[in-house]
Amino acid sequence: MPTIASQFNSLSQQQWIALAYLLTSTVFQPLFGRATDLFGSRAMLFASVFCFELGSLLCAVSQNFIWLCCARAVAGVGSGGLGVVIMVIVSQIVPLRERGNYMGIMYARLVISTVFGPIIGGAFVQWNWRWCFYINQIIAVPAVGILLAFARKLPHHTKPNITSRDVDVGGIALVAGFTVTLALGFNWGGVVYPWSSPLVVSLLTVGFVLVPTFVFWEIKVAPFPLIPMHTFKYRNVTAGVANNFFSSVSLQGLFLYMPSYYQIVRKDSQIISGLDTLPYAIPALFVSTISGWLIARTGTVRGYLWLGGVINLAGTGLLTLLNGQHPRAVEYVLLFLAGIGAGFLMQTITLSAQSEVGKELIATVTTMTLWSRRLGNILSAAMQGSIISNIFKRGILANAAAAPYVTQLLAADNVSSLPADVQLVAAQSYGAAFSMMMVATTVFCLPGFLWSLAAKKQKLS
Repeated sequence: MPTIASQFNSLSQQQWIALAYLLTSTVFQPLFGRATDLFGSRAMLFASVFCFELGSLLCAVSQNFIWLCCARAVAGVGSGGLGVVIMVIVSQIVPLRERGNYMGIMYARLVISTVFGPIIGGAFVQWNWRWCFYINQIIAVPAVGILLAFARKLPHHTKPNITSRDVDVGGIALVAGFTVTLALGFNWGGVVYPWSSPLVVSLLTVGFVLVPTFVFWEIKVAPFPLIPMHTFKYRNVTAGVANNFFSSVSLQGLFLYMPSYYQIVRKDSQIISGLDTLPYAIPALFVSTISGWLIARTGTVRGYLWLGGVINLAGTGLLTLLNGQHPRAVEYVLLFLAGIGAGFLMQTITLSAQSEVGKELIATVTTMTLWSRRLGNILSAAMQGSIISNIFKRGILANAAAAPYVTQLLAADNVSSLPADVQLVAAQSYGAAFSMMMVATTVFCLPGFLWSLAAKKQKLS
């Protein structure tokens, strides 16, 4: 992101490249999930692909920073749709007991793309950053071809007597309102503006007021609600939504800030820092796949859900030791342990929630659990980013030699070119910041594990 933002002389605004994408994907994900009931999963899948590819193309040909951020927002709409519609289709086609096998593979694919995407993107940036987006057009050709070949086999069930007039426009507006205001408030607070500034206070106040307003609207006003509140009468659905919201913070924080940790603290290159996530990603990938197979064999999910929760909480807590003061091998072992916990949680939370409802609610429940994870991601990323930025910035500004380089260090831009004493201060400051971020992350994960204990034991059939 620093390289791309620098091309438009907007290095200080680089966070908007990611934030525009995250905001729209979070806002539109429940809309696409609910729209599978209105217009069918097949239509929504093709609409999601179109939005994502259009946004990617607009990013590739962008001529200024605002254009780029708007294009990222369009791509985010498609990404939100793809994430939920694909899972809905899997849930509609595959029997509940066998579903873990397929979801495990789907989440393994997500881990692979999360690890190797930035590495490939970093290589493209060294040549021509626009190919980070052009590559999506090339990949889309065989992907769309496969979809067209199997289009008739994709589910296309719609609810009778439902039209576009039944779309919950008010619910969408309220979701957009509280998502954007809370995300901006937590992103800007203590970083761009003081926490006590009128703008930050106003954003957070409006966001927290809109949340109960949205709940009231969904219960009392919306004829076809975006998030049907009656589904929370199912204990596993409530536990799953809450667990996904809180547990998502560990996965998000590690993939977002671990590369910067290894660049600044361990002085690794951009590409090597991406590979440093493998001790976390590889066990997550394999455990996600194996746990899906075990769930299919045993016909139960709660035990694996609880096991994953314990390991994830313990692993996340131990990652508070990542401060640059311990051998690299120790860090890799701790990352491996945390990755095992994350692998168990990837599909077990959604499967547990689905196990208590009938086919008519599968799309709704799948959407709710995935959206709670996305919402947790965006809010936790803001929380984690605020902690990292504040502690890191404070440590840099406290040193006279490092203070002039604060902007470059906050962007993690070409840190290896800085004087050795500045790099040492940066490594110590970022190590302390990362450790404190993991403390907050562990605290945030704890309610997720506690909610998982409320899940009922359901036999998968």
